Amino acid sequence: MSEEQPRNAQAGQRQKQREKAQRQEKGNAFANFGLTRKNEEFIYQLNKQLDRLGVAKDKRDTMINETVAKLQAGQKKGQTAKTLFGTPTEYAKELKNPKPKDEPADGKQSMKLLSIDNTLIFFSIFTFMYGIMFLLSPEILKTKQYGSSGITAIVLVAVIGGVLFSYIMLQLQPRGRTKKRPLATRILILVCGLILWLGIYMMASWLPNVINPRLNAWVYIILGMVAFGGDMYFRNKYHVSGGYPVGRHSQRR
Repeated sequence: MSEEQPRNAQAGQRQKQREKAQRQEKGNAFANFGLTRKNEEFIYQLNKQLDRLGVAKDKRDTMINETVAKLQAGQKKGQTAKTLFGTPTEYAKELKNPKPKDEPADGKQSMKLLSIDNTLIFFSIFTFMYGIMFLLSPEILKTKQYGSSGITAIVLVAVIGGVLFSYIMLQLQPRGRTKKRPLATRILILVCGLILWLGIYMMASWLPNVINPRLNAWVYIILGMVAFGGDMYFRNKYHVSGGYPVGRHSQRR
């Protein structure tokens, strides 16, 4: 027993030396990237976690190189690895199991999808609302100026409102992984957006009747129902999440 203990101690010491040598080798390799010490440690731990998760070496090298490039760009802006990616363990899991590509993310696709979604729902709200109003109060139809109840005005308000509020909602979302606009800034953005949209609504109501015809009440109701059904189909097909400011959500994850 006394002879086995020194042997085990020697084996353990050799193992520690090998691990230390491997760590130094990896550290030296990452040192060539021009990263800060904390970012080098992040890359080392990330590589270790990817290896632990069973990611193949060729894929692991690609992931590491892409992460290093992002870190190098982030360092110029004063961003750390933790700010950009979170912890090495979390980011390793994210790299191994990326989100499906068809999920809307920040960018042009998300803006486009949200704009279409918001336009459809705004159009359905206004057409259905005016259709019900005209059925319940036929005397409204006797007004000479069609104003905001004209179909052209409704389309303009819906389209511009859809694009405007999609942009606003994207601006209100956290930027990156941890940054979030101050509450006062978010309130100001939302208020300015509402004022701008109300201004567009008022201007659309001045359109002449010849280019802004008013449709039958039942036509408005049918258009509203079709637009709402189309929006539900659109959201389910393209997995749209979020939407206009009252907080509709379609779960996709």
